[in-house]
Amino acid sequence: MAKNLGIIGCGAVTQNNYVKVLPMFSDIKVKAVFDLDETQAILVAKQLNSTYTSKTDLLSSCDIIIIATPPSTHRSLIEESMSKNKIIICEKPFVGTGADAGYLVNLAESSQAKLYVAHFRRLFPSVILARDIIRSKLLGEILSIEVYEGGRFSWQTKSGYVYKDPFGGVLFDTGSHTIDMALFMAGLDVSPLNISKVEIKKNKQEPSHEISASMLLNSADQEFDFRVKFSRKILLANKIRITGSNGYLDIPVGLANYIRLGTKYDSTMIYSNIKYGDLMDCFALQFKNMFYPSENSIFDAARFINLSNILERISKD
Repeated sequence: MAKNLGIIGCGAVTQNNYVKVLPMFSDIKVKAVFDLDETQAILVAKQLNSTYTSKTDLLSSCDIIIIATPPSTHRSLIEESMSKNKIIICEKPFVGTGADAGYLVNLAESSQAKLYVAHFRRLFPSVILARDIIRSKLLGEILSIEVYEGGRFSWQTKSGYVYKDPFGGVLFDTGSHTIDMALFMAGLDVSPLNISKVEIKKNKQEPSHEISASMLLNSADQEFDFRVKFSRKILLANKIRITGSNGYLDIPVGLANYIRLGTKYDSTMIYSNIKYGDLMDCFALQFKNMFYPSENSIFDAARFINLSNILERISKD
């Protein structure tokens, strides 16, 4: 049975990615789009053979809602979208606080709606490969995680929120992706984490564009150091290193099908059998996971509460 889809937010991620991917789904009809900038909304509507309409009409007429607006608007728009059997897909980053994340997860459950967060990097072949290795216990007990991503900022948003929204700096933009990759690979996105011994350096208050932070993360059965460094100004290692008692993994932060497995003696490259033609294949697979809901989806909003807590702690200190 065909489903009607509505998009709230017609900026860069919608124009650069969604307009290419959504037509791949013949049983999903983009019925309506909305944006405060009418010019952008009309442009996207034409590209998707859809209709520019009011937010109220969109929410009432669509089975699936994609929220692709600046992050500070996510909580209120998710609340407005919530109703029985509705599928709500929130573009990353989810929300700015752990409390908001928990509240929206509970609201979705009580409303009998499906709420997902679009962190598409979870489907990178390198991420899936690293997750499988860590699950196998080949790496042993996790001792530390280091996250580095940085380079000259080139993603041009239509609204310019990255320079004025407190959730638009490098932490919530780039950092939310990379921290989520680390948590997902290490299996730390389900059970609650305690955060302590936090130390932070940043170039200014949010939205900041250079951040380094260290903390201690504690789950039910393990405790380890967690360090991050992000920049929109300088090139960094652009990798995640997960160190265990038996060795370490180096995982590229971009789309890749390989990782490096090392010990104190040597290292070797390991390749995944998963291959994508380009990034749009990854986006399409992400949407497939959310358009046709299943139990325990890796994009279920409940899996992003730990991430929201870490982002909040770094941004507020």
